[in-house]
Amino acid sequence: MATRYKAGKSPFAVIDLGSSRFACLIAEFGPEAMPKLLGQAIHAAEGIKQGEITDMARFSTTLGRVVESAESNAGLTIDTIHIVTPAGQPRLLEQLAEIPIGNHVINRRDIRRLAEKQHEHAGMPGFTVCQRQTREYLIDGLGQIDNPLSMTGERLQLAYHDLIIAQASYNNLCEAAQQNHLKSAHVYHSAAAAGLACLSADERELGTMMIDFGGGTTSFAIYAENKLLHVGSIRMGGQNITRDIAKMLSIPTNDAERLKAVEGSVLPEMATSLALGGGFPANGDNFILSKSLHERDMLTLSSGQTIERAFLNDIIRTRLEEILELIDQHLKGAGMRPAAAFNLAITGGASQLTGLSDFASAYWGKPVSIKIPQTLFAHDSQISGGSFAAAIGMAMFVQRLEETRAEDVATRYSGDGFGARLRLWFKQNL
Repeated sequence: MATRYKAGKSPFAVIDLGSSRFACLIAEFGPEAMPKLLGQAIHAAEGIKQGEITDMARFSTTLGRVVESAESNAGLTIDTIHIVTPAGQPRLLEQLAEIPIGNHVINRRDIRRLAEKQHEHAGMPGFTVCQRQTREYLIDGLGQIDNPLSMTGERLQLAYHDLIIAQASYNNLCEAAQQNHLKSAHVYHSAAAAGLACLSADERELGTMMIDFGGGTTSFAIYAENKLLHVGSIRMGGQNITRDIAKMLSIPTNDAERLKAVEGSVLPEMATSLALGGGFPANGDNFILSKSLHERDMLTLSSGQTIERAFLNDIIRTRLEEILELIDQHLKGAGMRPAAAFNLAITGGASQLTGLSDFASAYWGKPVSIKIPQTLFAHDSQISGGSFAAAIGMAMFVQRLEETRAEDVATRYSGDGFGARLRLWFKQNL
């Protein structure tokens, strides 16, 4: 017999559209804001590079395949997907809505009027709003108010952030979903979602930058006071390191990926003191060797060539250092405090690189931790690991958002009378 679900509690699907692989999860609402896994599927990414769609036909076909596989695994079909992506030049736009209240006591109608004011604000040309996050209420300019009900003043204001991404990126993601007869619902940023899955409430409260180190991109999100403070993406990731190795050593990409994963390391103590000799390749694909070599272990490549391990490690270290430098440059350009001003955490598929946390700690001069997301459990399986951080975080985000909306509806239609209970029933069930 088919499972029956309460209104608003039906299963939902999320898809993480990474540059190296697509991951689709189908889940249902679980206890304590933690979804319960029903099905999952992974497929190698196609038609996408550095987070952006490059071939719609291949991208759309691959998206359809991974969703279909997840449906088969879950034993059900879905018609809507929630998307998590690092694409679209993401940013947070600060906004402020305001209404006059004339010194009367603030009631729920005032709160609703203020919320409606948000829709009157113009966004940034060429961008679309994906999510909206309340920062604080203000009364006559006095802020840090969580709940203004029953307070009084002349002006009630709402400070909030709009998470925006490029309109073209958003439209193409929605078009790919539509080509597979799917509706696109919530769209969210990869690192922001990963922060929900990997960081504790204390870490999000005290100020932490979550770095999602992926294949084609490195995305990051800063949390403070349990609010999303900043987001960004760098179009560079683990795949760039792999290509550097393949080019410098003249080996196939698959061999370079295996060499990076099995033999590569960026442990600080493995760096350097022997300078390179003349005639050594020094550039290519924006590649400039950053360090001299010291490690004497010899590695045999698939071609039969032998190299010092330090040679491999220096290739990895050089590109990784460039990625961290780009994060610093992004923060400076956005007027943010430097990365070292926050607690630092790394997750993502490429975060498994040996010595990554130590290397980042040495670079930024403070501890950097590798985070794994909370585990999603199913009847007979489970998923976890940095590769699933964004997808798991997106599932948590969807459940929390829907539960918050249900609470808002219940509050709006609350009352002791029969009419109030009847309105609430119709709102939830029709």
